[in-house]
Amino acid sequence: MKNSEEILKQKYLSANDIMVIIPICKSGALRIITEAQADMKSKGYYIPETKTKLALTKIVIKKLGL
Repeated sequence: MKNSEEILKQKYLSANDIMVIIPICKSGALRIITEAQADMKSKGYYIPETKTKLALTKIVIKKLGL
């Protein structure tokens, strides 16, 4: 299992990664991903179209205040 430092070095984060970084339920982590993807769309960043929802690490860090 990855630890927080390894996760924060990744380019994209999933809901499971967010749950490792902070103690939050899956639905809360998905809400954070959805909000981050909305920010990415407004700034013109690429949003990966995968089954697992992903968001840029730097935007998620900014949203969480880490």
